Amino acid sequence: MTLPVIGVAGVTVPGALDCLSKLHQLSASLCGGHHHHPRFVLDQPDFGVVHAAQLQERWDIVEDSIVGSLQRLAVAGAQLAVIPANTVHCRIDGIRQRSPVPVLSMLDVVAADCQHRGLRRVGVLGTRWTMQSHLYRAPFTAVGIEECIPDPAQQAMLQQVIFDELVPTGRASADGLRQLLQVVAGLRAQGCDGLALACTELPLVLDEANCGMPAVDTTAVLAAAAMQAALG
Repeated sequence: MTLPVIGVAGVTVPGALDCLSKLHQLSASLCGGHHHHPRFVLDQPDFGVVHAAQLQERWDIVEDSIVGSLQRLAVAGAQLAVIPANTVHCRIDGIRQRSPVPVLSMLDVVAADCQHRGLRRVGVLGTRWTMQSHLYRAPFTAVGIEECIPDPAQQAMLQQVIFDELVPTGRASADGLRQLLQVVAGLRAQGCDGLALACTELPLVLDEANCGMPAVDTTAVLAAAAMQAALG
């Protein structure tokens, strides 16, 4: 069995590893068993450099870093690529134009998944850049979904838990999880009928069980789209 090579342009290490794990899990059911799976190649730059650029809002530097990853993935044989990170999709158009390999858009596949689920008002949980830029507004609007974001205080709470706990360790403390669920409760109170876990570290600690409502794992949706593209 010969399958296309899937490239993973990592941004944070926990997000990249979770994406690889989910690609592998999907392979068991989609590739006919017998331990077959596509070849995966990963390029993982130093997130400290990327995050410093984020803090300065130098998105041109962030884009250059990701394009560099995609170029290295192409040299390694990748025939299509994913970027398991929501925030950096603010530059997805420029990234796609410069990439030597086709790149799936997390924004598009997540919006399609929310539409398929029949969701109408989706709360977006992510970094402050993802929320304040309304990153999902356009793709959601295109499929008839209303985007909803937490209030500024809850956005600050999310940002702190993401970068102080989830990105460094892939885990949340009991207090960190309590704060995340407090934000979820706020979105439920705003009338949301579903959530987009629009930071690739959030599905490591949040799911439909503890959120008590439909919660779209953006990493899982992206991995599934990559496998579908690879298998034709």
